[in-house]
Amino acid sequence: MTGAQASACEVRRARPRATIITNTWVAILLAGLIPLAGRALLIPVLGVPQPAIQDEFAYLLASDTFASGRLTNPTHPMAEHFETLQEIFHPTYASRYPPLSSAVMAFGQKFFGEPWIGVWLSMGVLCSTLCWSLRGWLPRPWALAGTLVAVLKIGIVSYWTETYWGGSTAAIGGALVIGAVPRLIRRPAASTALAMAAGLGMLANTRPYEGLLLAAACLVYLAMALFRRRIGFGRLTRSVILPMALVLLPTFAWMGYYNYRVTGHVLEMPYIAYEKQYTVRSPLLWQAQPRPAPAYTNSEIRDFWLVAFESEYQFDREHLLKTHVSDLLGLARFFLGWPIVLCILASAIPLLKNRKARVIFLIGALFYAGCAIDTRLFPHYGAPGTALVYILAGFALRTAWRHSPGSLGERRMLAGGLVALFVLTTAVGLFQPKNRFYFSATDYHVKAKHARTEEQLLHEPGQQLVLVHYGPQHDPWEELIYNRADIDRSRIVWARSLGVEKDSELISYFGDRKVWLLDEDGDVKLKRYPARTESTTTTHLERAPR
Repeated sequence: MTGAQASACEVRRARPRATIITNTWVAILLAGLIPLAGRALLIPVLGVPQPAIQDEFAYLLASDTFASGRLTNPTHPMAEHFETLQEIFHPTYASRYPPLSSAVMAFGQKFFGEPWIGVWLSMGVLCSTLCWSLRGWLPRPWALAGTLVAVLKIGIVSYWTETYWGGSTAAIGGALVIGAVPRLIRRPAASTALAMAAGLGMLANTRPYEGLLLAAACLVYLAMALFRRRIGFGRLTRSVILPMALVLLPTFAWMGYYNYRVTGHVLEMPYIAYEKQYTVRSPLLWQAQPRPAPAYTNSEIRDFWLVAFESEYQFDREHLLKTHVSDLLGLARFFLGWPIVLCILASAIPLLKNRKARVIFLIGALFYAGCAIDTRLFPHYGAPGTALVYILAGFALRTAWRHSPGSLGERRMLAGGLVALFVLTTAVGLFQPKNRFYFSATDYHVKAKHARTEEQLLHEPGQQLVLVHYGPQHDPWEELIYNRADIDRSRIVWARSLGVEKDSELISYFGDRKVWLLDEDGDVKLKRYPARTESTTTTHLERAPR
């Protein structure tokens, strides 16, 4: 063979591979653009989501803080009036949660004026990352099939797109780690190691406990596989260890600095500081004995942790099996839907004969077992393992296609029926409250109360101070007192009423504001302060039916 002929052969061999690589990256790009476009088209119908759950306001506090160019905020001199759930006020005023999800929201807030833009963009990145991750484990058609399941189930409308406490950022980190494992086994490369390190850093700054579980399972399997391949330590150091260290060492240094700025201790995360200051129970099952109750500054926070939360905690522990079965069914419904779940169950025996599928199942089982040590397991808790779910779905669809009885035409009809059933059930449930809010709309009374009251106050000229007083019919889970990062410069300040003397001090501090009293006793009544004169403006906001 002449040199020219050899060159021509090389070109012919290279062209299909280049085409495959190009098509793969096109698919990855489309996997991210489709959910972004789909949700954008629904903005006239669904609008921009409004926060309601306690955790959402805490994430938004951190978003507002980061968008303002700060890592945390000084404790307010009147902090006793602003103390609320899921936020710390000493030694600084900050969210209890890890910072990365809020940093993504801060990007949307800073550059587009809306934190939800960060949530929306993160879902597009997640779907693209899932496609990349699945492609590492599955042939291209089945990786695309698993990605399509993810796009339809969680990518366009789900409570991960419609709230501010979803799991997209943690799921991106998990997908990077999971997708890097088979690639590093096939060919240790610095680019893949950097992707894994980025994923590990994201997990540490979103869901540290669950992320550690996933990382441990994946890294142990990776180490065992590399040991079997007898890859030299020098090559591993150059291709894997050093690139990962270049990412992880600065990441952990920054985490220590962030902890120091917020809590005053390099190794104390805000989450731990909050637990010490407010809670008496750990959600982990092995810590059954309560801690001594801290000295609460107001009865509402005390009643939440010692009565409302304690009651739910005791119920979950006493009905542990029922609770975990319910949560497991919730995970299946959220991530997959029943047609895909039934496909996995029907393909279980031949599926377990596939070595890669067994590995995914084993990693997933270990991850779930570690997460189940918590009393509850909601989808955003298990977000780091999202890619495992869709890889397993891709394997199940592939197995069902290959092992279904009948002719090729009959298998095509069966596959078409499964696709039609999945699309139909997903479309029917797309806009249901249970899909958009997970706990359903009945848990979003606070959204109506807070948003409608705020809307009225925004029509009032000048700055407003709202003193919130709760009556005996108040639901402890429906907290109304949440503020922005810079309380003093906020258009509306929400404060806890603590009696005439302390309220007078607060009113004096905010001397130039119009003062309101909000009575919440099931119904919501907004009045000018001091209340109950003929000139009082009263608005009655009806309680949403349970």
